[in-house]
Amino acid sequence: MKKKKIAVGEWWWVFVLVGFLAVFAVIIFIVNNTEFEDRGLPIINIELNGVSLEEINGGDKDIKYSSNRLAIREGGITREYDDIVVKGRGNGTWTQEKKPYQIKFNEKVDLFGLGKAKKWVLLANAMDATNLRTAAAFRLEEMLDMKYRFSGEFVELYINNRYEGLYYLTHAVEVGKNVVDLKDSMGILVELDNLYYEWERYYKTGNGDYLLVKDVVDEMNEEEAMRRFLKAYDEFERAVAEKNYERVKELVDIESFAQYYLLSEFLVNPDAYWTSFYMYKDGDSDKIHAGPGWDFDLAFANRRWINWMGQNFYSPEATMIRKGELLTMEEYEQMDFEDKMDCYNWSMQLSRIVFDMMELPEFQEDVADVYKKRMRGNIKELGINILEWARSIERPMWEDYKKWNRGDYGSEIEEMVKWIRRRSEYFEQEYGQGESSLVNFL
Repeated sequence: MKKKKIAVGEWWWVFVLVGFLAVFAVIIFIVNNTEFEDRGLPIINIELNGVSLEEINGGDKDIKYSSNRLAIREGGITREYDDIVVKGRGNGTWTQEKKPYQIKFNEKVDLFGLGKAKKWVLLANAMDATNLRTAAAFRLEEMLDMKYRFSGEFVELYINNRYEGLYYLTHAVEVGKNVVDLKDSMGILVELDNLYYEWERYYKTGNGDYLLVKDVVDEMNEEEAMRRFLKAYDEFERAVAEKNYERVKELVDIESFAQYYLLSEFLVNPDAYWTSFYMYKDGDSDKIHAGPGWDFDLAFANRRWINWMGQNFYSPEATMIRKGELLTMEEYEQMDFEDKMDCYNWSMQLSRIVFDMMELPEFQEDVADVYKKRMRGNIKELGINILEWARSIERPMWEDYKKWNRGDYGSEIEEMVKWIRRRSEYFEQEYGQGESSLVNFL
């Protein structure tokens, strides 16, 4: 029997279907096996679910986007996580083109040996041309032996397989075993924030500062824990105003405030004393502690801040402590909008509590003592650390610069290290020679 020949034209749909399936398979393979270039740093890739990065960046930073996937690639090993919540973070930093993010896992995970936590932040360092200021500040916290301090890991971030740049991964500021480890049911972590308080639920102190609840041990006790903290804080303000140092020592952990002061002053950190100023208290029997330190992208004489607040922050003799240049919160609040904008000066909103403490000779002595025990002779290591980090992130840094067009990385690092050396010489002169130099400093 003669077989019937099949015309090729009758089977065109089979060829089309096979071709479509082949293309689809290739796309799936590429998506699941994207080969990111290894530039020596861990790689994080976030696959968003049902939302684009443009939508996230264009929306409110507090909108949470659920059911995303995250993969971490390091040393040829890939770890994958599901059910990741992604949101924006920051205040001023959220307005930048290169944006920071917060990621939350559905259970606590230990990333890069930093300690288990659910919440992590990806700092963009958009206002820091070196990308190193936060890491360097965390190193200084370690030198000062601050009880609760941060560390982090440089990573390259991809979102939906698209390169987003060099980021710094670290813990979120919260209550937790590997962050601020509070135990008492009335334990509370508070932020002094005289800038962005109107966006949050705030509490006003007797001196006109604004306090926000950052985190608590027991959410059911938040109101009562904050009431008790505020009562103790108001007593602290009064004791300082009355120059009753014995009472101040009963209410606050003096060493922690001295450490926070030295950290903020050495870095000439514009964000210190007016926003991101954290304090905690682990129940009624505990004192108020300053820390952990946070928000350092404008510190270390960042040139964005030259001549702001009526000071040249690039000078190695710069200081945040010149009380005469400050206005009170009441004076600031009485100004109309145009006047506020005409004399736009962040020093108007700086908290006065640390400035007032530095008028007490006993606290000056304690500051000098902490300096001699913790900082003297160690700052040169900070410059060495910065140069080591700079070498380790050089290739990723240049890729980041190509994407975000942020200037001359090499010269920025060189200037930063030179400034630290001059700054350390100034600190030795002011804090290493005893009480008299501190009094003159004020």
